[in-house]
Amino acid sequence: MEEPAQKATLGQYIGLWSYKAFYLLLRILDIRLIALFGRLIGYLVWAVSSSRRRIVARNMRIILDPTLRADKLSSMVRRNMVRTSMNLACSLKTGLMTDKEMARSIRVEGGDVFEYAGTGGRTGICCVPHAGNWEILSRIRPLFSKVEHYGCMYRRLTNPLLEKMVYASRTAYGCEMFSKEDGLRSVLKLARTGGQLGVLSDQFTQEGIFLPYFGKVTGVTPLPALLYKRCKGKGILFSVFTRNTGLGKWDAVLGRTIELTEPCDTLAQITMQVNHAIEKCQLENIIDGFWMHHRWKCTNNFAPAQDPDVTEVARANTRLPFRIIVCMPEAFEEALCVLPMLRALKESRFDAQLTIACPTAQQAYWQQLPEVTYTVTTDGQTGVFEQLEADELYKDGPYDFLFMFSENRRTWKQLRRLSPIHVSGFADNPISKRDRKAFNTSGAIIINGVQDRRLDYLCLLRWYHIIIDNEKVEGYLTTPLPGNAGAQGDFIAPFSTLGEADSWPEENWKELVSKLPNGATLLALPEDRERAEAMAGRLGIPCLCAAPEEVASHLGENTRLFSVDGLLAQLANTCGATCRTIMASRHLARYVPLGKSRAFSNHVACHPCHRSSCDAATPCSHSVTPDMLLS
Repeated sequence: MEEPAQKATLGQYIGLWSYKAFYLLLRILDIRLIALFGRLIGYLVWAVSSSRRRIVARNMRIILDPTLRADKLSSMVRRNMVRTSMNLACSLKTGLMTDKEMARSIRVEGGDVFEYAGTGGRTGICCVPHAGNWEILSRIRPLFSKVEHYGCMYRRLTNPLLEKMVYASRTAYGCEMFSKEDGLRSVLKLARTGGQLGVLSDQFTQEGIFLPYFGKVTGVTPLPALLYKRCKGKGILFSVFTRNTGLGKWDAVLGRTIELTEPCDTLAQITMQVNHAIEKCQLENIIDGFWMHHRWKCTNNFAPAQDPDVTEVARANTRLPFRIIVCMPEAFEEALCVLPMLRALKESRFDAQLTIACPTAQQAYWQQLPEVTYTVTTDGQTGVFEQLEADELYKDGPYDFLFMFSENRRTWKQLRRLSPIHVSGFADNPISKRDRKAFNTSGAIIINGVQDRRLDYLCLLRWYHIIIDNEKVEGYLTTPLPGNAGAQGDFIAPFSTLGEADSWPEENWKELVSKLPNGATLLALPEDRERAEAMAGRLGIPCLCAAPEEVASHLGENTRLFSVDGLLAQLANTCGATCRTIMASRHLARYVPLGKSRAFSNHVACHPCHRSSCDAATPCSHSVTPDMLLS
């Protein structure tokens, strides 16, 4: 039983009446005048729409050359926007042209080959890109009377009244229109019985398969490949396109068969060949392409699961990476909590490229990680935007995704200029609260309850962006970075980067050292060198000062570190050392070192205080004894 049709709204009727009035005007006007009017609209759109200019520029860099800049790129953007506006305006008139206008405006190339493919039980599968005036392809149906079935896939309009009128216009000359909303049964029937079927094959689709188009992975439809396989040897793949040759004039290029190279058996392999064929068509006149939309999209779910054969084909044909910027928190201790997320991001898709934006103090550390390709600083004399646009980074193409974990508005304003398609982070970030439109809060979360802070970042990915296998979570959290396998012995780290609230009396350190069989080495950061050397002298032990990126060269799985909470404790934990950490200001459940580590704290009423200094008569950390650390 069919569902009753919904009653049309007033807005839908207004849309219909407006279109009818415009329809009557189009009948009167010459196609050349409409083309001229469309060009004027294109210049206007180019002048006032900076967002569209950025989209076209991004697409042009992907298509032609990622190093395109300045005047050359700007000129191509302007020409494309003007040409696209003209083609769109003329497409409204195409179905209304008289035979005389048709003969003057449209020239068919390769029609004999095209007609042969759609007769004698054969099926011509026409792979059509969004280029030129593609409405011509339904208008030229009467030229191929020998082709019994001549159809095209299309997307319905949201206004049902307008949809009915447009559908009638498109089918007036015998072209059969198949809406994807109706399923594929009728389409597959045409493919089996023979005829011609057009598919806009360069349309982005999140439901399709993810393969390179112009060398960069994006969602593409496998429908031409599916139809080809269903034809069981009777199908012929074509790349069909239209190109503008003058004011109100186009060529319909129909005779380009797609020769499949061996082996080419799977949907992914066939679709990749289709992509290559369409690319060649587009490159003949790239200005004719419809590039005013995000062709290389990324959505919240930027790493959809793919079959291994799809990934294999994609890997072999990819030229440009999927570029992710991770803007780190200013606090180094907090930034280290992002490390498991970086591992998951790098594994999420084979073409993922990670660029880290961080304070200068963190840069050397992130540079040494195998997951990271580039690093830039957020507090240097050169702005982060200028660094990310430098030639070495610019050559890899536009940026796709930004994870914004910094709360620095100056950094945020510069990163926004890069126009990443998607921005994500936590909803409690002040930037998210002030710039909800720019900062996609649908991908931002607040974690309720108490859980490990590193899990917060992984949950952001698991819930909103990629599917993380639960079995891998433990590995992301606990797998150490390569440390010094030959390092041995015990170390103490008495100075915290979190402030004086995380401290332990020197007499406790002295007692601890005396109870270690082979003594210990005092480990400190370079900024604490003076007081570290003085304390080491009083304790009678050697002193080692190491920058964050150097800690892993001194510690490893055969070393132990006794420390107060802070950066050194976290760094030691990441390289596999056994840690015994006194935690005073931070919550154990949120920040406890993982792996072979243990944390010690005194659960008083004010704990955790998250303060850098303690105003209690006796700080809570002082109740932790050396014997507790050695237990």
